[in-house]
Order: sequence, then structure tokens, then C-alpha cells
Amino acid sequence: MRRAVFFDRDGVLNQVVLRGGGAGGGVVIGSPRALAEFTLTEGAAEVVSRLRRAGYLIFVVTNQPDIERGLLDPAELESMSAILREKVGVDEVVVCPHDDAAGCRCRKPKPGMLEELAARWGVDLGASYMVGDSWRDVEAGRAAGCVTVLLRRPYNEGVAADIVVPDLEAVAGHLVAEVREMGERTFTERYLAEARQILDRLDVLAVEAMAEALAELRDRGGRLFFLGVGGGAAHASHAVNDFRKLAGFEAYAPVDNVSELTARTNDEGWDTTFESYLRGSRLGPADGVFVFSVGGGSLERGISANIVRALQYAQRVGAAIFGVVGRDGGYTAQVADHCVVVPTVEAERVTPHTESFQAVVWHLLVTHPRLLRHGMKWETVAEAPAPVAAEPGRV
Repeated sequence: MRRAVFFDRDGVLNQVVLRGGGAGGGVVIGSPRALAEFTLTEGAAEVVSRLRRAGYLIFVVTNQPDIERGLLDPAELESMSAILREKVGVDEVVVCPHDDAAGCRCRKPKPGMLEELAARWGVDLGASYMVGDSWRDVEAGRAAGCVTVLLRRPYNEGVAADIVVPDLEAVAGHLVAEVREMGERTFTERYLAEARQILDRLDVLAVEAMAEALAELRDRGGRLFFLGVGGGAAHASHAVNDFRKLAGFEAYAPVDNVSELTARTNDEGWDTTFESYLRGSRLGPADGVFVFSVGGGSLERGISANIVRALQYAQRVGAAIFGVVGRDGGYTAQVADHCVVVPTVEAERVTPHTESFQAVVWHLLVTHPRLLRHGMKWETVAEAPAPVAAEPGRV
């Protein structure tokens, strides 16, 4: 997997155009509608060259709704894209030609253009950057799992991003230094730096929503079934203990019953083990299924088919689905009512990071004020004074 820098176009690599027609006779900030209006930002080619030498792929992702509005000739747009490829040195330019009402997947703040490029070029989005000058750019980068970089402009005050810089030169300085610094660190330093990045990018709102939904499930008397294989199986066993003991759930994990698990595998096949367990447990609409999986499962790729089959059954009976997964979330993220996707910051270590943060998330949940019912030993037992030894010969 490779790293990339995704650039917005207007106001970043080329200058915006000021036109009349704004409210009260003011000016409107717009995009070039003709090649004659297209002026590169000073130093853009040099910045891109520095980033390419540092090992980044360089892409442009740009909304150009004037195409659909009939205000921009596609031939003119292609001439502008050619300049970016040939004079600035970007690897590819991807354009969304749709207006706001189109409902497409590509128009920023949606992440479709970034995801399309990542799939085509083998890009690790979690180790890549989205550079722009508007909230749409920042939100698209966040949705794709990138580090977001905002060029501060008078018209974007109040917009926040992971990194805020004054100009393109600062973008290059920061990103080149990041590559150099990562290369000079020990493995331990790199690993922990990646963990900090994941922690900073975890979706806090998704975790909060999951805590609330789990509390509602418990309060209506629903049971919770934890599913996982490999490291996820160990998480499932541990989580059952914590959700039962600390949060007052009726919780179970199929992997805890080795006799039943192996019998079903032997007699029926591995792919249906979890589904059969849930069926035998009379899973119903009041209950929930909670998945720990790195990839989230995929029948097409033959990965964790037993999890996919179990989730399909849970859907049929109307049970709630929860998950903490990695990569793109797989089938679990597609069907879950509440899912936390652990961001990928380094593709070579997606499994250890995902499994580490699965434990972080579920420990967060069982100690969340909305779920915690029973205190933990070391937080509730006062430290007892050390016993005093008796003097020799005395009682």
C-alpha cells in the first residue's frame, strides 16, 4: 500500500476567480470557467515535486458543478487538468461534475473520489493526506480516513482540521518532515506514533451512539452475543465477562463453549457455527450481536464467512448489530446499526492496531457512565494499611 496526498484544486493549486453578483453587489469566490482564467498558485509545481521525491503519490480531487450547470465547457476543464498533470506533475485529476442536487457519491464532502483513487492506485488512505481550503475538503478527507490539512484563508475562518497551515510551502515542509521523522524512528516509536494517530481519529460520536444503543438494549432485557475468530474470539470471551460483571448484561460468546463449537464445526461446517449457535439461542429482535473482526467479513473474498452468515441471520430476525472492526469494515460495517471502524494508519500493521483498539473501545464502553453498574475492584477497594509485625516473644 502507498501513501498519497490528495489536493483540492481551486484556491490550492490554482487561484480562485473573483466575480461580481454577490449579495449587495459584492464579489463571489468562484472557479475558473475558461483556460484564460486558470492561473497556477505560485510554487505549486515545486511543492508537488518535493512531495513526489518524498514518496507520495499526488492526486487532485475537485468539485466542478459548473459542468452540470452549463457554465463550463468540458474541453476547457480537460485543458486545465492537463496543465496540472504536465506542468505541476500530479499523477491523476478526478473531477465531480455534479451539482448539489445530484445525490452522487463523488461530490465532496463525500469521499467517493478519494476512495476511487485509493482502490485504483493501491493507496493506504489512513497514511495519506487531504489538502484543501474548505470544510468540504476537510470532511471528505475525514470520511475517507485521511489526515486533513487546511490552507488557512480569509473565507474559511472557523473551519478546523488535523493540520492548519498558511500556504503550500508549509504543507510540503510538514509532510516531508513526517516521512523523514518516521524513517528515523525506532520500530517502537513508529508503532506508538501510529497508535496515537488512530486514537486521534477514532469516531467519538460513533462510540457515544453505540453506548446509548447498548444501554437501551440492556434496559429492554435484551441479550448480547459476542462473535469473533482468532484475536476476536479472545476479545469476545473477555468482553462477555466485562459486560456481564460490570455493565449488568446477559451476555454470551459461542467460542466459550468449545464442545458445542467443535461439534457444530465437525457436523455442519465452520461457516454456519455462529449462525447455528444464535438460532439455538433463539436470537430475537430484543437481542444484539456484537462483532470483533479485523476485516468485518466478506463472502466474496472467503473471509470470516461464519461472521457474515451470523449477521445475515441477525438481520432476518431483527436483532441489533454492533461491531468494532478495521480496514473498511467489511460486511459488518455495511449492515451494523452501530459500528466503530478503527482507522488504518499503516497497512502492514492493520491487524495488531485493530485488535488493540477493539479492547480500548469495549473497555471504554463497559466503564461508560451510561453502562457501568458495578464498580471495579481496584477502583473501589481502599488500599489497606500494611500489617504490623509483632515483636519477637510477644503476642
